[in-house]
Amino acid sequence: MPPKKKSPAKSRATATRKKKAAKKPGKKATKKTVRKPAPLTAKAKAAKIKALLTRAEKAREREDHEASRKALEQVLELSPKNDQAVWWMGDYWHTVDKAKPALKYYRAYLKMFPGDPEAVHMIASLGGRRAPKRASDDYVAMHFDSYAEDFDKSLVGELKYQAPKLLARAIAKVRGKKAEPGDVLDLGCGTGLVGVEIKPMARKLVGVDLARKMLREARKRGIYDKLVAEEITKFARSQRGKFDIIVSADVLIYFGDITALFRAAAKALRPGGVFGITVESHRGGTYKLTSSGRYSHNPKWLAEVAEDAGLTQRHGSKGRLRFEVGKAVSGYFAVYERSK
Repeated sequence: MPPKKKSPAKSRATATRKKKAAKKPGKKATKKTVRKPAPLTAKAKAAKIKALLTRAEKAREREDHEASRKALEQVLELSPKNDQAVWWMGDYWHTVDKAKPALKYYRAYLKMFPGDPEAVHMIASLGGRRAPKRASDDYVAMHFDSYAEDFDKSLVGELKYQAPKLLARAIAKVRGKKAEPGDVLDLGCGTGLVGVEIKPMARKLVGVDLARKMLREARKRGIYDKLVAEEITKFARSQRGKFDIIVSADVLIYFGDITALFRAAAKALRPGGVFGITVESHRGGTYKLTSSGRYSHNPKWLAEVAEDAGLTQRHGSKGRLRFEVGKAVSGYFAVYERSK
């Protein structure tokens, strides 16, 4: 933007003052010297960086993304290789849906930490490398362990998460009012949000998750009979015919190809048992890794995979999973039954 021009009146007044100053005898015009600020000591620099990162984090929490970006830019001026600021800058550009600058910062972070699972996954989700068939175990564990302590507050309080409640209702409807409590497996149980909703249907409740810090939070609820830190497909394979209900809410969004998981779940169910899931969905094709870092699935393809695994769909409906950046995230709820 070009600089604003001075008004004519102001320019004339300035010229008059200069002329009067020039007529005064015995005085020489002096130039003002601009003093450069003294360089920060290492201690002061560290304190300023810490304060700016705190400011950025608080801005992120209240979804003031521009304020967060400005604070992070100041951090990077002081410390260009500050890994926290580099990651959050990638996160900022990702949030405002700008893939190119987001990739720049995620790649810079990956250069600092070669092989970092989260950076690798986010670069793939933005088209910077080939998309994997599912998120890696390391990514899932690292991502959710870093999120564990604030998970419930963020998901339920801020994002209005309602998938567990809606999925539990769908399962109850399929099973019928006269159904007896059964043995329940919560795949990808997280902090236990689904467990709370499914507990009334459970004679025994088992939770499985890769993220140990999430399991620690789930244990505090006191609703699980057993909690296991293991990859969910592997665990389900080892549980042939042991469960009446298997539930997996907001878990398949980290799986692309769910074929192996559906087969494992079918084998873990007793005849007549049900498998309830939620996904983010789209039309056509099979599955895809989206720029959010999560996978989306075609419900028709899910039904085909379920049938091949020996499961019959008994319920399918659309509904809001949660909010994200102020917008509703719609999903698909399905319940499949193992033939009797």
